[in-house]
Amino acid sequence: MITRSGVLGAVLLVLTLVATPGLASADETRDIYARPFSWDSIWNLPLATTAVYGDFDAQVGHLYPDVENITLDPTAPVRELGGAGSGEVHVDPELQADGSWNNCSTLLVASPDQQTIIQGQPMVLEPGGDPSWRVGWDPQPLTGRGIEGCHGGSGLSGLGGTIREGELSGDAPLRHALKVSLPCTTSCSPENGGFRWPAVAADSGYEGKYGGENPQVNMGALLALPADADLSGITAPDVRKVAEALQTYGAYVVDETGGAPSGSFQVQSTAVREFPNIDSPQMRAVFNQLSVIENSAEDTPGGGALDAPRRAACAPPFADGTGGAPASCGAAHVG
Repeated sequence: MITRSGVLGAVLLVLTLVATPGLASADETRDIYARPFSWDSIWNLPLATTAVYGDFDAQVGHLYPDVENITLDPTAPVRELGGAGSGEVHVDPELQADGSWNNCSTLLVASPDQQTIIQGQPMVLEPGGDPSWRVGWDPQPLTGRGIEGCHGGSGLSGLGGTIREGELSGDAPLRHALKVSLPCTTSCSPENGGFRWPAVAADSGYEGKYGGENPQVNMGALLALPADADLSGITAPDVRKVAEALQTYGAYVVDETGGAPSGSFQVQSTAVREFPNIDSPQMRAVFNQLSVIENSAEDTPGGGALDAPRRAACAPPFADGTGGAPASCGAAHVG
């Protein structure tokens, strides 16, 4: 289904990127709740055209949605956070959680500026009730880089990279990196402590658990479809949109799955229904074509320096005019 089309495909992709409606324009702004974090956040940066793609065999035969619980609506009811958390937070009255580990939760703090989030897991919540969780993380501003958070395997964000409600059903493309989990017994390497930037940790007991042979792939690895991968044969709209995001932004490895051969995408609980083809042959074929970005590092996020040409326009400012990328970042410099 996915083939390499060489120089012609790369040229056509460049022309498409330059001409595609929806790329950031001078007068475009973004909603802080729909597209949070700073322009240079790992979640917002498109892949650099200098990214180095290395071979990787995901060995995934099954895909499922790894659920994230999220409320970022400042009009949602205010509830009292309990357990390892404290204070008032906004909670969707229909949101519920049964206390299962590995389901990260992110809630908007009921603060004067309405621009602070708090994360934790596992969350217990009855619809309309007060939430509580056993492990909590420090509050973060929605205007910050948003790197770290409640993913136990990697220490990465429970909000950034999540496929959110409305993103797969709407007309706009996904404009952020994604998050995936791998069957680490076959696909993650124990090298370098089992993680790489931007991750800050690996799974407990990774030394005897991670069995992958590629030292570039473990927690924090950035995976992506090669620039010359042909997506024209993908007929399922949800798969096509995810594949385009994997080619433009990539996906960070944030956790391990329950075991081989399963992989997963991190999806907001209310967005799962928008991803009906997550375990289709088309989606599995896309996932198993992912390469690893070998030069993804703190100084070269997404495979290039911050001023490097990128595969799409960088994030525009928020509605108040702050948080936008400089003119040197984005699709205008592709090529």
